[in-house]
Amino acid sequence: MTQAAATPLQKLLQRREGAKFCADLVALGGLSIVGDDGVVWFGPEPAGDRHPVIGGEERVWVVGSAAAARLLQQFINQEIEKKRLVGETLDKYREINLLYRLSEELTASFDVKVLARMILAEAQKLVRGTGGSLMLWQSDVQRLQTIEVFGENMDLEFALDLDRGIAGSVFAAGKGEIVNDVTTDPRFIRTNAPVASLICVPLKAGDRPIGVVNFYHNPAILYTAQDLQLLSALASQGAQAIENTRLHNRELRDAVMRNEIEKGRKMQRDFLPDRLMQVAGWEIATTFRPAREVAGDFYDVFALPSGGIGLVIADVCDKGVGSALFMALFRSLIRVFAQETILSGLAIPVPGLTDAKGKPVTLNLDYINALRAVRLTNDYVANTHSNLNMFATLFFGVLDPKTGVLSYVNGGHEPLLVLRDGQIHQLLKSTGPAVGMLPNLHFQIQQIHLQVGDRLVGYTDGVPEAKNPSGAFYTEKRLLALLNQPFAAVTDTIAAIETDVLQHIDTADQFDDITLLGVARLGP
Repeated sequence: MTQAAATPLQKLLQRREGAKFCADLVALGGLSIVGDDGVVWFGPEPAGDRHPVIGGEERVWVVGSAAAARLLQQFINQEIEKKRLVGETLDKYREINLLYRLSEELTASFDVKVLARMILAEAQKLVRGTGGSLMLWQSDVQRLQTIEVFGENMDLEFALDLDRGIAGSVFAAGKGEIVNDVTTDPRFIRTNAPVASLICVPLKAGDRPIGVVNFYHNPAILYTAQDLQLLSALASQGAQAIENTRLHNRELRDAVMRNEIEKGRKMQRDFLPDRLMQVAGWEIATTFRPAREVAGDFYDVFALPSGGIGLVIADVCDKGVGSALFMALFRSLIRVFAQETILSGLAIPVPGLTDAKGKPVTLNLDYINALRAVRLTNDYVANTHSNLNMFATLFFGVLDPKTGVLSYVNGGHEPLLVLRDGQIHQLLKSTGPAVGMLPNLHFQIQQIHLQVGDRLVGYTDGVPEAKNPSGAFYTEKRLLALLNQPFAAVTDTIAAIETDVLQHIDTADQFDDITLLGVARLGP
C-alpha cells in the first residue's frame, strides 16, 4: 500500500481492526482493495471485476469478489456507526462534565444575580454571542425582568410582559427558539443593543418556566440546533440552581421571620406576670392561650404603692404583630399611670359598708386615683396613634385585699362575673367605651364588695366566640351554665372553662386568643 496522505476511510481501514479485516479478505485469494484513484490499498495488482464500497463521502473498490465487497461494506458501515456513537457519547460526556462543573459552581452561591452572571459566562464558552441577558419572571408584577447582561448597550432595566417579544413568547411556550434574522420576526422588540441573530431558551424548574436566557450576535450568524441544545442544557442546570437559591433564600427569610416572631412571642410572654402574686386571704388564677404566635389579649396582676392589687384583663383589636405591639403599649401605660400616687393615703368611708365589727369600711383614695390610668392611656393612644385606629376593650380594677372592695373601670370589655354561693350574683358591665378610640372620653368608676367565698371571673371574647368544626359558637350561655356548677377553688373554675372551650373547638382552628382571669376571696 502506498504512503500517500491518508483519507478518513484509509485511516479507518489502516487501524488494527480494519487492517486485520482487509488482510483476512485478501487472504481468501484472488482479490484486491483499491482506492478511487486506482492506488492499491491491500492485495496484489488488481485483476477482475470492480465492486464499489462506500464509506461516508469516499469510495473504495474490491476487485475480484462481489461477496468480499459486501463483507467490506458491512464492516465499514459498522465502524462508521461505532464512530458516530463514540462521538455522541463524547459529546454527552462533555455536556455532563460541563453541567457537573457548573453545578458545583452554582451550588456554592446563594445570590441569584451571581448565579445569573455565572450562567451567562459559561454560556459564552459554548455559544457565540456578542451580547446576552438572563431574565426572570417576577410574579408580583407579572413581568419578565432582566437580571444580568453582557455585551454592548445592554439594558439591565429591560422588562417584558407575558407573550411580548421573542423572549416572552419562548417563556410562555416553554420551548427554545432560533431566529437567525431578527428583522424577519414581527415579535422582535428593537432596543439600543445591536442584534442581528438571536437564540432564546427557557429557564425551567421542572416543567415550570421561571425565566429565559437570550444570546445575540451582530453581525448575523447561523445559530444551529446544536447551539440550541447546548444552551438549553445549560439553562436547565442554571434554572434549577436559581430555583434552589430562591427556595433557600425564602426558607432563610421564613426562618428569620419565625425567629423574630418567636422573639416577639417570648417578649410578649415576658410582659405577662411570670408568677402570679400570692395575696393573703385571696386566690388568683389565669389562663392565656394565644391563637397565633403573638396575641392581642393580655392580663396583669400587680401591686400598687398604696397596697392595692391591680387586676387587668384586656383585648386589643385586630390580630397578629400589630395588636401584639399595642398589647405591650396598653399594658405598660396602665402600669405606669396606675402607680402615680397623688393622694398619699387619704381615705373615705364606703357608704353602706361595715366590717365584721360593724365599723365603717374606708376606701383609700389612691385606689381611685390609680384608675385614672384608663383615661390617661386612652388619651395617649388616641392622640399619638390615631392614624392606626387601634383600641382595646379593657377591665382595670384595684382591689383592697383587706376589705374586699374592688374599684374598677370597664372600658367596653366583656362583663366580668361575680359568683356567690355557686350562682351568678352580679355582672360588672361596661362603664365606658373601648380605650384608645377617641381622646377625652369619660370612664365611670364603679365599686363592689367581694365577700368571703365570692369569686370574680373575667374572660375575653375568644371564649364565647370560639367555634367548633361546624362553625357553631361556644356562646356566653354555655359559659354561664358551666359557672353555675360548684368548683372547689377558682383555679378549678378557670381550668374547667379552658377545658370546656378547647373541647368545643375540637379539631377546628382556634380563631381568637383565649384569656381568663379568676379571683376568689378565701375564708379566715
